Amino acid sequence: MKKIKVLVIQYKVICLNIEANLRKFKRILKKYSYLKPDLVIFPEYALMGPLYSNCQLSFKKDNLIFRELSLLAEKFNVNLIPGSFIRTIGDKRYNSTCFINSKGQTLDFYNKECLWSSEKRYLEKGSKVKLFKTKIGRIAIQICADLHSSKISNEYRNLKPDLIVNLAMWAEEDVKVCNKIVPKNIELVQTEYLTRARAIENRAYAIFCNFADKLKIKAKTGRVYQETSIGNSMIVSPYGEIVAKVDNNKEKALFAEIDISKCHWSKYNY
Repeated sequence: MKKIKVLVIQYKVICLNIEANLRKFKRILKKYSYLKPDLVIFPEYALMGPLYSNCQLSFKKDNLIFRELSLLAEKFNVNLIPGSFIRTIGDKRYNSTCFINSKGQTLDFYNKECLWSSEKRYLEKGSKVKLFKTKIGRIAIQICADLHSSKISNEYRNLKPDLIVNLAMWAEEDVKVCNKIVPKNIELVQTEYLTRARAIENRAYAIFCNFADKLKIKAKTGRVYQETSIGNSMIVSPYGEIVAKVDNNKEKALFAEIDISKCHWSKYNY
């Protein structure tokens, strides 16, 4: 039996202010340190918000932000998934995330495969899934629209993760890009059912970690974009059961102890 304590932060981003988000990360880690979580998860774009055309704020390999995040993970003795951020590699930019262990070591990065909306104008898509082999289990991380991809989920079957983590900025406004009439609660339905499906398909725990509240994001052009969170952050068992869930879109911490010995409860025979 192997139990791990997971803290999922449905987080309100301070847009285009990396230093303020870092300070807020520290306050949150300190506030919930009494729970002694093994893993702390923040959502998509938690460190900066969407950049749109503000690409000068993207992180390079040697950016001090990674050192600061490593120090936080080590100080609070937690494994940390610090949400996602724009990362520059050569002359290309990606929506990336990473896994930092409790010793402050960055194990690796993952680049989002399924870009959404304006991301396609500024970013490159990732090309492969990634499994993070950690002391607390085998962890696959995906970002937002990756949740839709059955192809990505199929690739996980060979990797056999214990935990699939989706970092999201899933907003009410997303449905506006659809030119068909759809149910008003379609985003809530999709994120719940897809998260539960990914858990069952892979016999693994699945976590959906969304941003919180409302954001107003200003592009270089001066245009202001609004993003209103659907909330719905949740932790789902390998059997598709909802272990814990946020029932609104406000900033909130979701905590649960999960038993990863329940993973891989049947053979992968297809």
